[in-house]
Amino acid sequence: MNEIDSEAKSSGGTAEAEPSVKKMEYVVESICKRLKVIAVDVDRVQRAKELLSSLQRRKAFINLLGLDDDDSVHANSEDFQRLTSQHSLRIMSRVLSTMSTGSEEMKMGEELSEDICQLPFEEERWGNFFTGFQILDTPSGVNDNENRKCIELSAVKCNQDLTLYLLSGIRCFMLNLFVGPLRENQDLIVQLREAEICVAKEYGFPVVSTVFAKLSPRYQYTGYLAAGQDKSIELKKGYKVILTVDRNYSRNCTSRVIYVNARFLLCDVHRFDIILIGEDIQLMVRAVRQDHLYCCVCRPGELVSFMPVLFPARCSRFRVSYEEVEDLTFAREVGLNVVVSYLAGSVPYVDDLEKVMSSLQCESLRLFARVVLNEMKGCDGELDWIAQRYDGFLVELAEPATSPDILRLCPNAECFMQQAYAAKKPIIFDAWTINEQHLRVDPAHYYYAFYYPDKYVIKSHLCRHSFYFSFLQSAIFDQIATTALSRMPLCDSSHTGADGLARAIVTASIEVNAKVIVVCGVTPRMVQKISHFRPHASILFVSQMRSAEDYVSIYHNVTMLSFRSKSFSSHRRNVFRKSVFALAYLASRKIAKQGEHIILVYNCESGTTYPEKYMIYKFDKLHFVEHLSTSLFPTGQ
Repeated sequence: MNEIDSEAKSSGGTAEAEPSVKKMEYVVESICKRLKVIAVDVDRVQRAKELLSSLQRRKAFINLLGLDDDDSVHANSEDFQRLTSQHSLRIMSRVLSTMSTGSEEMKMGEELSEDICQLPFEEERWGNFFTGFQILDTPSGVNDNENRKCIELSAVKCNQDLTLYLLSGIRCFMLNLFVGPLRENQDLIVQLREAEICVAKEYGFPVVSTVFAKLSPRYQYTGYLAAGQDKSIELKKGYKVILTVDRNYSRNCTSRVIYVNARFLLCDVHRFDIILIGEDIQLMVRAVRQDHLYCCVCRPGELVSFMPVLFPARCSRFRVSYEEVEDLTFAREVGLNVVVSYLAGSVPYVDDLEKVMSSLQCESLRLFARVVLNEMKGCDGELDWIAQRYDGFLVELAEPATSPDILRLCPNAECFMQQAYAAKKPIIFDAWTINEQHLRVDPAHYYYAFYYPDKYVIKSHLCRHSFYFSFLQSAIFDQIATTALSRMPLCDSSHTGADGLARAIVTASIEVNAKVIVVCGVTPRMVQKISHFRPHASILFVSQMRSAEDYVSIYHNVTMLSFRSKSFSSHRRNVFRKSVFALAYLASRKIAKQGEHIILVYNCESGTTYPEKYMIYKFDKLHFVEHLSTSLFPTGQ
């Protein structure tokens, strides 16, 4: 920032434009060199998290079975000292020293699953503090509706808030790479991974979450006004203004310095060119620098956040902007698995983006599209290709002209949502206009707003003001979910009958009022199919697949429990250990209580990675290890 100020003071009235634009290879190389340094911190935290996950898994099996999962506890016994902190699971540390016989194993099961809230109330324990009062009910668990939220992280340092999000059950987070420098976005990822380690040490079990990024727009926009500014700034005629491509100003725009994502265009700008901001503001270029344009206001107007900017027609129109290339490289370096294009665009638009992703070795990234639902017009089905081409969608709602107003959707918008849901593609819905009651949803459109979306975006600084929509969505979803499942036509398009099995699992969970659906597998395909039918029960996915951690929590009601073991002696042993590990997690976190139903989904036949069997289990917190050893694979099979 000081650099801009000093340049503004030393710059004269004339300046020459920079030479021709750099070659693509040099641009990508410079970005990679800068971001590889950034990615070091993310890799370091990720390795620490994986080490903690391995130690916690081994310690859990020592407590449950008396055996180390990797058969290497004696060789690496000093590693367990890393778990002895104030956040470690106290139950496991107490049991570790007393475990030797089968009876002691039962005691461990009792302590592991003991719910303090179920103990009889003793007045002496509280010193008659509650004299004259009666405890009507035991504290309830985490609100299931929290797992339906996706938090959009801001650049504010919020370690404590990240920990609270994870403790409340939120496992999906979004970054807007247009806002703030990439270094601050990388710091947010590191803070989130550190918060996962902190919560994992408190739980005694691994904690993983999904982070995805919204790319910078391909077209030019101004940045966001600084926090201390008003909602708008008046730019008067004759004001001196600096247009900069420095990302440090992307959320700190003032009347003097304005950020624009136009790095590729500056080389073609000449002195005395006119640049249009919005519909009214016109700036005349006084001088050109490598990263800045020194301008003066020749037509006044009101400057607000994120206004479109129009450069002269002479400026080159690149198929993909520099900022998009930088964002894609950043996502690859820090290990993100999902990116969101700012616009759905056209077919050539997507082709160009995919070609660039391939040249940057980012072809493995899942490409989502941002869609403004109530701005989709027409009834000819010309937008159906969007639902087929992209891997998922970030759906937003435009502010109505008059507030409040009724949400109106054209047939193209309705058809798009139906096709995206039918294709089992994740839908993340930004419903802030509904939460602020600027838009009211007609009952005819309940499915599009309250049933089809997998997650609902809430900005981190507004999370405590989202109660209205959370309660509204939860109430309406509970009313229409069962009806929607019964009316949904059964059309199994899979080759293995997985669609029918997933529907049967969800139907069974509703009939027995199951608390959790535990899926033991390798790939998350069955989890996606079960999530498609929108069960009330939470879905716990137990897998050793590292790449699934980066995107599976985007789906409806899904939480992943990482299980990466080096010891796989047999298929049945692997399934048994995953199931025991999942039930130990449910018991320890008091998610499932004594006598509640749990559905276990697993692959019975060896040589397959796709679950093909499910079992309804009435949870016994004392003997679930013994029950699973005889129920998962009956002797007759």
